[in-house]
Amino acid sequence: MPQTELAPANRVAFLAQLLASIGEINQPISAVVMNAEAALRLLLAQPTDTEAVRRVLGCILKDGMRTGDIVHRCRALIKERADTERMPGDQRADP
Repeated sequence: MPQTELAPANRVAFLAQLLASIGEINQPISAVVMNAEAALRLLLAQPTDTEAVRRVLGCILKDGMRTGDIVHRCRALIKERADTERMPGDQRADP
């Protein structure tokens, strides 16, 4: 199959992969928000359970790192795509 016939299929596969990665961001962001709310409730409780707050903050850190990893993968995917195929309308000059 000629390369020109593969280009639309490759584009669709790329977009599907990118959208899946972007959708994957929702879960850790939701977890960060819920854990932050839990930490605030724990801090307002009397007496404050500092060990529980410490655990929740650890979860927030873990989920924030996970979100950063997903964003990093998305950026790498886009960069790889840009490096291997010129997108329609790309005005870059050939080196």
